[in-house]
Amino acid sequence: MIPDNIDIDALARDLEDDAVAMGAEMREQHPAMEEELSRIAEEAADGEFGTLGYVVLDSTPPVTADLRDIAQELVNTTSFDTVAVRSPGSGAVVSDIHARASLEAAQHEMLGTPDYVEGASLLVRDVTGSPLADIDWAQMALLGGVVLAVVLVLALLFTRRRPLETQNL
Repeated sequence: MIPDNIDIDALARDLEDDAVAMGAEMREQHPAMEEELSRIAEEAADGEFGTLGYVVLDSTPPVTADLRDIAQELVNTTSFDTVAVRSPGSGAVVSDIHARASLEAAQHEMLGTPDYVEGASLLVRDVTGSPLADIDWAQMALLGGVVLAVVLVLALLFTRRRPLETQNL
């Protein structure tokens, strides 16, 4: 759920300007951060990552899962492939193009550093360098389904043969 104090439309407009949206307090405390995060977003778009929008909130919502909802809504309403939302106590990343597994692994390292700029850089590096990003999960699910079907058919055949073999004795 999007908290009442979060203006998604304002965040989306701010993101579309320079790929970064920052709360007033964070902008005041860290005046160079917006430019540095914008540079990382440009480098991500120029590389293999895709477009990255980065949101820095002044405070963490009471329900930290709301950060993921904010990121999802911004992915839905902006031109960005991936949106990261960072707050003093947590963060979330949502993407239309990257595997959830690679995002989760990269998000862990991003949140592990209190330096938001370094965290953004780690996110881009870890997602583009993740071996999980190369896995075709739909193909893996299909393969798993085929293997499961074969195992079930073999199990059915063996259970039907057993009673016949014991009757002939």
